[in-house]
Amino acid sequence: MDKHILSMVKKVSIINLIFIVAMACLIQLIFKNYGLFTLIGMLVAIFNFFINAVVGGFVFQKLPNSSSSLYIIGFIMRIVIAAGIGYVIFSYNKNNTIAYLFGYTSHLLGVYIYSVIESNKNNIE
Repeated sequence: MDKHILSMVKKVSIINLIFIVAMACLIQLIFKNYGLFTLIGMLVAIFNFFINAVVGGFVFQKLPNSSSSLYIIGFIMRIVIAAGIGYVIFSYNKNNTIAYLFGYTSHLLGVYIYSVIESNKNNIE
């Protein structure tokens, strides 16, 4: 896998972990019992982001002839994992699903923060 992509995945994951630990603690204090599901949502998003980078890097570098079909299979598997965990949470308590979805989508904030940091770093140099 490309070193730049691996570096990006590591940095985005670290940003997300710092952000979600603070956010989950705050949510747990304010909205009792929802912090855990927010944390689970973010961890699933980080896992999906990592798997996407690994599968994408592997498929495009090692198997260029079958890249589209394998990438689609990886895409479907990631959706099934996220939806399966969401379904289990939904069957446990419908309201917890909102916290799970909040955690899952807040992963994008870490990607945005990383892109701003990298953009500013490139503008300075």
